[in-house]
Amino acid sequence: MAASGTIQIKIDRETRKAAESLFDALGLDITTAIRLFLKQAVNQQRIPFEIVTPPPSAMVSQMNALAAAGKMNRDMDDALLAGTNGEGTED
Repeated sequence: MAASGTIQIKIDRETRKAAESLFDALGLDITTAIRLFLKQAVNQQRIPFEIVTPPPSAMVSQMNALAAAGKMNRDMDDALLAGTNGEGTED
């Protein structure tokens, strides 16, 4: 077996808690789940699942949450929600 290494990632608390809950229900911990993901990606030579975008309503909710937390520039948030470049004109 090859020498092992360490990977560190930063993830928001809500996502981590939701992932821990899901993986716990599946009998896994996060480390094992990530290891499974990486092994499957290598075995399949692709992302081992379909990547989908959330519906527009979920994206707006997420942007509003970021803005409320002060993690998104309010002008940018308004521009994205209005579909403009922030100056009142259509892109």
